[in-house]
Amino acid sequence: MIIGLEIEPSFVKAALVRKKGGYELIGWEIFELPEGVVKNTGIADTDTLLRTLIKIPPKFNIKNPEVAFCITGPTNCAIRIIEVPYINNNEIDLNLPTELDKYVPFSIKEIYYDYHIIAKDKNSSKIVVAVALKEIVNDYANILEKAGMMPKIADLSSLALYNVYEMNYSENGLSIIMNIGEHVINSVIAKGYEPLYIRESINSSHVPIDNSTEDEIRNYADEVAAEIYRQIEYFKTISSESNIEEVYVTGSPTSSTQFIQFLQERLDVAIKLFNPFKKIKIAKELSTKMQNFASLSAISIGASLRGTERI
Repeated sequence: MIIGLEIEPSFVKAALVRKKGGYELIGWEIFELPEGVVKNTGIADTDTLLRTLIKIPPKFNIKNPEVAFCITGPTNCAIRIIEVPYINNNEIDLNLPTELDKYVPFSIKEIYYDYHIIAKDKNSSKIVVAVALKEIVNDYANILEKAGMMPKIADLSSLALYNVYEMNYSENGLSIIMNIGEHVINSVIAKGYEPLYIRESINSSHVPIDNSTEDEIRNYADEVAAEIYRQIEYFKTISSESNIEEVYVTGSPTSSTQFIQFLQERLDVAIKLFNPFKKIKIAKELSTKMQNFASLSAISIGASLRGTERI
């Protein structure tokens, strides 16, 4: 099993999923971070973050746990789904490094990258390519080691979001899933079990829902609705698929019924709350806690799924 970690500016979220017959969440914790410890550009206060991360292994009662940690944000990572003429894996390994600059806004020298073939026939291969800045990945891996953990996987938040969507849903139609994070919005468009489009965008209008006025919540919902619309419209320009049937949202603001109501008023399609526990069981001792934190848990759960046979 692998602990999945999502590190945001205000919180560190940690999840542990096991496979025993089905899939079950057996551990989940949230740790508050002081303002300024983590920024869009990475770790700003190593000592304070380390003091928080050190608390994770004892909470899960695991010595030196293996972890999958998430990198997020368009300045730190990128995900592209590309279609190329059919080539075998060896040819992809050989050619992809020289082709990456066509698809991602980073130099090959400054990134780690990986890929996965999601569909192929005799004429072409469809590949999801993920890249992340070496500096960011190394910084997180180093501090996790200092905190007594073993970093096994550097994941990307949007891919973790897709992992937990794929685990819980099997929609035949076209769906968009959006995680509204503090500084980043993760967007995935999928059909059945195939991701068609994955993007990360800056959330420049984040407000703390619990301490916001009705007008502030309405304005925030307006901005998020505009981002959903932008992502859908851009997807239409690059794909023959166009009819989005389901919009699923998760993230801290979705715990507010006002926010969901205002979001619905701005969009023509029905807004649904994303349920990370549709097919993943919750351990009995966590059931009350996860009623309060379900909207915050998707990314960490998706990262922990890397430690199961399913993902």
